[in-house]
Formats: sequence, C-alpha cells, structure tokens
Amino acid sequence: MVPPPKLDRRARALQVQVYGWLRRTICRGELPSGCLLPSTRALANQLGVSRNTVLYAYETLAAEGLINGRRGSGTRVLGGPEVCAAAPKRRDLSWILRDSHYPVSAVAFADPDGNSVYAHS
Repeated sequence: MVPPPKLDRRARALQVQVYGWLRRTICRGELPSGCLLPSTRALANQLGVSRNTVLYAYETLAAEGLINGRRGSGTRVLGGPEVCAAAPKRRDLSWILRDSHYPVSAVAFADPDGNSVYAHS
C-alpha cells in the first residue's frame, strides 16, 4: 500500500481528501490493477479517521468503476491510468441514473384520499 497522506483536518472534508488521495494513487498506477486495498476499518485506523470517511471514498471510487469490493473477498483496484481516463469524475455521477434507466419523467396525481401518486415513464 502507498504511504498514507497527511490529512489537513482544518481544510475541506476528510472524506474528499481520502477519496482524492486514493483516486490519484490509482490513476498514477501506484496501486496497480488487481491490487487488494485494506479493509475500511484498517484504513480508517491507519489514517485516524472514522470508518464512514473511508466508506465514502470506497463507494465513490466504486461508482466511478475504479475499484470493486466483495464481502469476504476484499476490495480490489479494477484498473490503472487507462481506466481513470474513461472513468467519470466524482462531480458528475448523473451517468449512474442514466445507465440504471431510472425514470426520467414523472406525472403527479392524487388518489381519492389526497395522497400523491406518481406515474413514471
């Protein structure tokens, strides 16, 4: 594993710093494809942050397609610089909704009791 970063606890959110550090190390090839990442608990302990901070980073990287985790098998890097070039940035995760075929338009109705009911197309 790459040496952990020095986190600035007065600057922006810790989870964004951890995410950025992991993304940079993956995109630079310092964490090669297939590399096993530490558990969220172990990395949180090593960095001195809460587990939720590391979970946020892992979930965001997984949403970008850079890592993949399986219960009992650990979390692995899916690719290096070549995958990073094609991966969407954290700021634009609208592709998840597009790819999931989430309903994009809804028509609101009210049932006889006045409750809102939505029909999606």
